[in-house]
Amino acid sequence: MTLSQIKIHHFRNIDYAELILSPNFNFIVGNNGSGKTSLLEAIYMLGHGRSFRHIQSNRIIQHDHPELVLYSKIESSNNQTHSIGLSKTRNNDNKIKIDGNEGFRLTDLAKLLPIQLITPEGFDLLTGGPKYRRAFIDWGCFHHYPEFVYLWNNLKRLFKQRNALLKQSNNYNQLLPWDKELAPIAQKISQIREDYTRQIFPEIIHTSQDFLPEYQLNCLYYQGWDHDIDYTEILYRQYERDKLINYTSSGPHKADIKLRIENIPVEDLLSRGQLKLLMCALRLSQGEYYTKQTKQSCIYLIDDFASELDHLKRNLLSQRLKSAQSQVFITAVSQDQITQIIDENDKIFYIKSGIIS
Repeated sequence: MTLSQIKIHHFRNIDYAELILSPNFNFIVGNNGSGKTSLLEAIYMLGHGRSFRHIQSNRIIQHDHPELVLYSKIESSNNQTHSIGLSKTRNNDNKIKIDGNEGFRLTDLAKLLPIQLITPEGFDLLTGGPKYRRAFIDWGCFHHYPEFVYLWNNLKRLFKQRNALLKQSNNYNQLLPWDKELAPIAQKISQIREDYTRQIFPEIIHTSQDFLPEYQLNCLYYQGWDHDIDYTEILYRQYERDKLINYTSSGPHKADIKLRIENIPVEDLLSRGQLKLLMCALRLSQGEYYTKQTKQSCIYLIDDFASELDHLKRNLLSQRLKSAQSQVFITAVSQDQITQIIDENDKIFYIKSGIIS
């Protein structure tokens, strides 16, 4: 999928913008605070229904307006055209239109616009808690396994009910009916994640060798409990502990992926620049695998392109993105940072105080 046009109303410091986009590289150049990241944020919201910087709508909608509105035309690889409209109020209510029709969910947006995001804050994927790496896994599971969303929503519902019941129960038998329903769903989610990671890990390792040839990356999936023990047995064994903390302590909500080099966690070994390259390797691998499996391209959003990367590494990243033949949006403080990677079919947008030219 590629965006051919985007309109933005009342989004942060962008009062109004209408852009005709390149299907290749789109560069957004401007000083810090000019609105570069806000443009990426608006595109991200079209594919997710939310910001990657703030959860609260009040932080995104211009202060003197009740809502923000985003609109885009998208083109698929089989030459189909779709229109997407999204409005969000200060109460965080979403109104979604696809091809002029209402009644769609945020998951419908995500299916239409698969987006990979690379930002300076994205180091959390490598150095942050397990939730960031679970989100990475689940992006792939969502796009490659149609049943995953249904299973995950059911699991969240059952965990919420089980945790509430832990506060009231006197013995494990009171939880048994819930656990009989919960355990098979947890096992199925874990099987999907394990299957996906088994396929994506070789892609990640191969790409990391291109970006960091001096290191051999090792990837390991942890499902959230001992792999050799049935989850039903885990729930039974940990009842007393779970009751004490009023929380289910093991399960798919504790899954993680371990990234190590010579058995050392990558965050303890690599420099900031190397961590950024590894983060890019993960995002590119996932996007390229998606394209290979679905025959549809991913959209890449890269904020502060030059940050942490020297000239050679920038060229390496840009060439890999060009070879992916995907639509790319890149922000930069100055045109000097992108001069050597601009092609004739690319577009440059200049932004100053929220006004884009």
